[in-house]
Amino acid sequence: MKLHLLLPALCACSAVHAADFAAWTHRQTVRITKPGLTRMELEPALLGASKTDGGAAFHDLRIVSPAGAETPYILALPKIIRPEMVEVPEFKGSLNPGGSNTVLEFRAPARSTISEVLLQTPEPHFIKSATLEASPDGARWQTLASNALLFRQSGTEKLRFTFASAAWTHFRVTVDDSRSKPVVFIGAQVRQDLTELRTLPQAVTIRGRTEAAGETHLKLDLGSANVLLGSLRLHTPEPVFQREVSLLNARARLFRLQYEGRSAEDLDMSVQQLATTREIELVIRNGDSPPLRIEHIEATRHPMPVVFQADAAGDWLFYIGNAQAAEPSYDIAALGEKLRDATAQSGMASAVEPNPVFNKTATAPDVGDVGPAIDVSPWSFQRPVKFTEAGVVVVELTPEVLACSANDLHDVRVVRDGHQIPFLAIKPGVEREQPVTIAEIQDPQAPTWSKWDIQMPFANFPASELLLDSPTPLFARTLTVSEQHETERGHFERILSNANWQRRPGQPPATFHLSLYSAPRAPTIRVATDNGDNARLTITSARVLYPVVRLLFRVPDTTPVQLCYGNRNAPYTRYDLQLVRPEFESATKVAGMLGDEEKLPGFEAGPNGASGKGGPWIWVALALVVGALLWVVAKMLPKKEEGSAVEESGAARQEGQDGQGQDS
Repeated sequence: MKLHLLLPALCACSAVHAADFAAWTHRQTVRITKPGLTRMELEPALLGASKTDGGAAFHDLRIVSPAGAETPYILALPKIIRPEMVEVPEFKGSLNPGGSNTVLEFRAPARSTISEVLLQTPEPHFIKSATLEASPDGARWQTLASNALLFRQSGTEKLRFTFASAAWTHFRVTVDDSRSKPVVFIGAQVRQDLTELRTLPQAVTIRGRTEAAGETHLKLDLGSANVLLGSLRLHTPEPVFQREVSLLNARARLFRLQYEGRSAEDLDMSVQQLATTREIELVIRNGDSPPLRIEHIEATRHPMPVVFQADAAGDWLFYIGNAQAAEPSYDIAALGEKLRDATAQSGMASAVEPNPVFNKTATAPDVGDVGPAIDVSPWSFQRPVKFTEAGVVVVELTPEVLACSANDLHDVRVVRDGHQIPFLAIKPGVEREQPVTIAEIQDPQAPTWSKWDIQMPFANFPASELLLDSPTPLFARTLTVSEQHETERGHFERILSNANWQRRPGQPPATFHLSLYSAPRAPTIRVATDNGDNARLTITSARVLYPVVRLLFRVPDTTPVQLCYGNRNAPYTRYDLQLVRPEFESATKVAGMLGDEEKLPGFEAGPNGASGKGGPWIWVALALVVGALLWVVAKMLPKKEEGSAVEESGAARQEGQDGQGQDS
């Protein structure tokens, strides 16, 4: 493609207004020595700083000229498709007169770059050795594979030859039939490679390994986020195995077998996906087989080239790292296919660095700094929220705060100088673990039952799940979790959960997760189970999980704010902040920390308050009400004369004496 056909279109699109880049977290300087069409491969460090959750890949990239103008570009992302497998136009198979081998000959499609051959056969069960030869012209032949195994056994097959990509036109496969009868091959396919699917080595580190339910889970560290993975290869010393593996949305079956001193294997997994996080998980399904020994893992990635028209020499700036950035709509996007293969110059890139003008406040939409005035005297508690920067503050509520707040948090307020600050409550689906004390209780009235008391960290602890450990090798029990609850109507037992727990022989001891219907209110809960005619169940340790709740709010400076909570009569909040919730959640956050708890006047507000205590004025009021009621009742009783009252009393005594005499 000639440049003079593209330059007018590129120049016509390059007059874009200069922008404020305070919301971008990182930048890179690129030195360009002369004007012209320029192609740069973006570095992993720059791509890893991209914040494009939920949007098009790397839509936050901006290229700025030395004059400060935003410049249009195209990101020449490779078309992530599996290289096309095509039928060969000519296929011929022949059996040598001696019957010692079968020769397969075929040609590749014209003007193709080939890196793989796949043979086709209806034979359900066989194993052979073969040699593959290839030629670029039908006259000069080169051996690409010698004494390689071809087989189909027990659902696993290897009918592929893989080799370095080249423009081969003729192929010849010689199959050894000296050890078994010949196999009929009916055709072949070749893989036509795409030049843009070039890959580079990608470093991979195994950070962790866990075994659970017949699966191996490997935590892989790619070194940075936003890596467009090409393939993955496992290195294991195991001589014979077959496993299904999965990574992101890719799946493959890997194997290795030995036959008469020769080995056949397929340890490569085609991924062809963008890993948006630095750490990813590889799952190996072992079934009933022992876990594989994994020595290390190799991976490849696709390069990320960007193409733009540099209208001047000098230092160009690449900005990236802004989740709020809109996806750019450049006119040159229509020229993307032509610019992919156009001849272009390159530049010299410096190291990726933090953006010196980055401002966290600029990453969130402007929603106003304060809300309406508020009187916090009805609230029971407050804690200062401390932070060191202005911007969107994120603070995690402690279990103590959650215990004194309403379950739906409608009584929580963020306050500064007598005014509310609008906030969002975020529940990321994360839980934290808290150890608790468990003790077995002997109940003589229920000898077949096992009972344990679990001491919670404090009353109203916001527990969502109970974790139990037992060394007992074989059991099946129904567990009941309850608490003793007292109300104005009396004392009763409140059921928190019921669940079945069982363990079979050979199963390794695993922690039992018991979900609670609702958070306990009492400081002590009880776990009970009926052992029936079996040995007593043993529970050695217990923990509780509680959900993580975070608040997000925006502040213009570092003056602390107050978190108020503990007012069950508080009205529900209705903040307009909900309209920009996605943008607010994706903003760059400032970490906040809660200070010590302070009591507010509402702490003595009575049973509706957080403390549940009545103040002295409540008792004075109750005494006055009771006294008034007694006075009213006394006024309503009929009055009798003193003499008649004495006579009635004497008559009553006489009747009592007569009655006693008759009884005698």
